[in-house]
Amino acid sequence: MKHYYRMFVFVLFCLSLSGSVLLADGMIFPIHEERIIFIPPSRPAENFTVPLSVTKHHVKIKINNLAATTDVDQTFYNHQSHTIEGLYIFPLPVGASVSGFAMDVEGKMTTGELMDADKARKIYEDIVRQMRDPGLLEYMGHGVFKTRIYPIEGNSEKNVKIAYQEALKMEAGLVRYVYPLDIDKYTKDKMKNVAIEVLVKSDLPISSVYSPTHKVSVHRKSDREVVVGFEADTHVPDKDFVLYYAVASKDVSLTAINHRPDPSEDGTFMLMLAPALKDQDEKTPNIDVALVMDTSGSMAGKKIEQARKALEFCIKSLSKDSNFILVNFSTEAEAYKGSLTQMNDDTREGALNYIRNLDAMGGTNISEALELAVNALNKSESKNSKFIVFVTDGKPTAGLTDAEDIIKLMTSKNTESIRLFSFGIGDDLNAELIDNLAEGNSGISDYVSEDEDLEIKISSLFSKLTHPVLTDVSLQFHNVEVSQIYPRKIGDVFKGSNILILGRYSKPGAARITLSGRLRDKVVKLDFETDFPARESENAFVAKIWATRKIGFLLEQIRKNGADEELKNELITLAKRYGILTPYTSYLVLEDNDKLGPNLRQTMVPDDMPSASFDEESKRFSVQRLESLSDGADAVGASREMNSLKSAAAPQGFSPARSRSSSGAPSRGIQAPISKEAGGKTFYFIDKKWLDSSLKAEKPEITIKAWSEAYFDLCRKYPELAKMISVGDNVIVIFRGKVIEISPDRGEEKSIDL
Repeated sequence: MKHYYRMFVFVLFCLSLSGSVLLADGMIFPIHEERIIFIPPSRPAENFTVPLSVTKHHVKIKINNLAATTDVDQTFYNHQSHTIEGLYIFPLPVGASVSGFAMDVEGKMTTGELMDADKARKIYEDIVRQMRDPGLLEYMGHGVFKTRIYPIEGNSEKNVKIAYQEALKMEAGLVRYVYPLDIDKYTKDKMKNVAIEVLVKSDLPISSVYSPTHKVSVHRKSDREVVVGFEADTHVPDKDFVLYYAVASKDVSLTAINHRPDPSEDGTFMLMLAPALKDQDEKTPNIDVALVMDTSGSMAGKKIEQARKALEFCIKSLSKDSNFILVNFSTEAEAYKGSLTQMNDDTREGALNYIRNLDAMGGTNISEALELAVNALNKSESKNSKFIVFVTDGKPTAGLTDAEDIIKLMTSKNTESIRLFSFGIGDDLNAELIDNLAEGNSGISDYVSEDEDLEIKISSLFSKLTHPVLTDVSLQFHNVEVSQIYPRKIGDVFKGSNILILGRYSKPGAARITLSGRLRDKVVKLDFETDFPARESENAFVAKIWATRKIGFLLEQIRKNGADEELKNELITLAKRYGILTPYTSYLVLEDNDKLGPNLRQTMVPDDMPSASFDEESKRFSVQRLESLSDGADAVGASREMNSLKSAAAPQGFSPARSRSSSGAPSRGIQAPISKEAGGKTFYFIDKKWLDSSLKAEKPEITIKAWSEAYFDLCRKYPELAKMISVGDNVIVIFRGKVIEISPDRGEEKSIDL
């Protein structure tokens, strides 16, 4: 048969629901008669040249009551000077049907051949054998559509369009949609002009809309119609695009996504909690709010100008009959009208005039300002939700100057469940004080650098605070044993948003979850039925998000209470297993003396650090540093990092771009090992092998020679293992309790049973 040379993978759309992951990558294989022109190197650290790149990638998906139509429009550029003939193939999701003559090449409708899974498997295996590239193993068991494309002229573009339909499924009110974009290995350049648009229509109200992989825009046209979008001028296609949406008929939806690949270990769950969209467009609800703004001398210039604009936005956003107090503080604290004031046309205009006259001078009396704010809110007789928005750019220099004293003051004074949201500007801050004030008063903290726009940050938060929908939220779990739930305290749910709650479960089965809270001034108590499965191999991202949040929580505990061995070891274990290598967890891994399994200690030593001074220099990266970081640039960086981890809504990993110190400076060249995720596992590329992150001292029990009969036989028998070993041709993995090695040079070649 003719040999195929894989040069570029371009993505088509795939929608999938439960069960197996259904992918549909399209691939162009430039053809050369009777010989293989080029074989990509197996080392992933090296780049090989491919002749095609994508200059346009537009995808439009329409989902109407689970009937999905996908249209893909791509333009390829051939960087070679000669013409290429290509074989175009893409795996079909189970149940998908290609439109008649769906392939459109330069305006000409081109016929193709549809093959079932059995015939398609041989195509995949042949390409894997020829190219010594296991990347196609994950498509075993899928059908395939193929057609020839000719000519692909040199130094010119080729436009390709394709369309297909699929009937989606719904499980427990949840729909999952996957669009594979993990094709970075086969692109010459970054993908350009990328746009993905998903239009979802449903007869049932759409509640949660969530992507764990990409930052998407969500436009809610109504409670039954949503438009989701992702756009980028350039995009590194290194992970699949995944979208979930949930439907519900209740005022509140609670949807579970689970992951438990090994029944002998605890599973992980993620709950998506959101109020129904109906009735959310009613008039802006009334709230009680204290706006507490630092106007000390250090706020002079650009910062005070941004502060005025931010305050003006807040005042203009408040509904009539809301109550507010506007507090500014320097050496002393002052307030517009001196107390809580009801919003009306006159007080709004008066407050705006007051803001325009604010100036920056004097010291920083945080305690007096917060005490004035909390006392005013405590006196309110309304049933409105109560908030404090606190902004400062400095450490306390007047009034109470000890951070612990200020925290104790707020703890004793806050008797009305007031939520405090704190913003720190710049680096000259006591970050620990800002974090603890927010955490101790059921809010969140955030930071704004000198170059960021304070107005944008505050206005974004305040737009949510003015539309509280679900407050005083609590959950009770029945018939299932759960633990390690993050966030530790469930916050309010605001209009157009949802809360992600992650935790672990040990006892599988049918569960009942009782939600209590206040929904638009009405006490609600709702029961939700869901299933916590004994085994679920999909949704691996859930475990990684949970681990990310737990690492943030552990770092916070280290900062508060010091680093004992138990905390340190738990953090290192999570960091290794899930590949969550932030600058701080990287430092922790430096101290790991474990010589077994993936030796992250060696691969993460700063490359400019002399070996003779390692012991001395490594102290700079010690976990003990976190105990003393309370103010300054390092403390602010630590807080930003920990807050990001604690509130993670998507898997986070380590990349060279993020290898920076807490102050934002390069972190002395710290190098993380190359890592990949496949089949719900994290693999590290160390010593020319892909190593399962859960390996410890285990030695391989079975060695299989890559590309052999035994190799492909295992892929057919165990599709989940095929996904894992698709990371490369030299892999060591734990599967079904056994340590299996895939080697390109040695091992069993005939069929074998595990």
